[in-house]
Amino acid sequence: MNRDTSGVTAQRNVWLRDPGPSEGNVRTRLFCFPFAGGGAGAFRSWAAHLADVAEVLPVLLPGRDERHREPLATDLDDLAGRMADDLADWCRPPYALYGHSMGAQLAYRFVHALADRGAPLPGLLVVAAHRAPHQPPMLPLSYSLPRDGLVERLREFGATPAPVLDNEGILDFFLPIIRADFALSELSPEYGYDLTLPVPVLALGGVDDPLVTEDQVRAWSLHTASRFQAQMFPGSHFFQAENEQLVMDLLRSELRRLGTQS
Repeated sequence: MNRDTSGVTAQRNVWLRDPGPSEGNVRTRLFCFPFAGGGAGAFRSWAAHLADVAEVLPVLLPGRDERHREPLATDLDDLAGRMADDLADWCRPPYALYGHSMGAQLAYRFVHALADRGAPLPGLLVVAAHRAPHQPPMLPLSYSLPRDGLVERLREFGATPAPVLDNEGILDFFLPIIRADFALSELSPEYGYDLTLPVPVLALGGVDDPLVTEDQVRAWSLHTASRFQAQMFPGSHFFQAENEQLVMDLLRSELRRLGTQS
């Protein structure tokens, strides 16, 4: 059993790991969507950083973490729809979403799926290290690269430790997951300008990201009919790890404001 922020117990949900520590009077939830090849562990330290303003809920995707025996997802909108069906009861205001890279794309589709079902929408969508939804992916596509090319691209990203990329046994396990995630993201149809959301959007990027330019980060403004803000940080595609305290300070400020608005 998990205890929700209103003091009511809720059944364990397959999409969520048990929440980390938060202060007893915190009502705001922050759902965190991982990058391609990533899992809930990417947000391990966030619960402690944000304990005073939010309950941090990393999202568990099929094919990794506790769900490693399940088939990997192959359709982004189907995945977002299944999540919306199962998580709608957890999405009670005030709450926010954070998605990094592929996770940003999934979080955006998740909001659309919630809207299609008439569920309450988040008070804030934070999208990090991803192009705006109407923009095509960078070529050549990562999912179709040969093994050596895919490993080299992962080296460029800078998040995967060198001992992992140099270990053929680990790569045999890891590469099919990340290749499937890249296909999930890169083969998904772009969304047009007309599919704007009535949800505030905070778009984050790294100034040295080889995959996502500042213009692509700011282009997220076309997909919200509400407040928009863009913030660039020093660093590359995984700037959030390079500047964790700066990112946490920004999120804490936004989540505190969200909590006081509800």
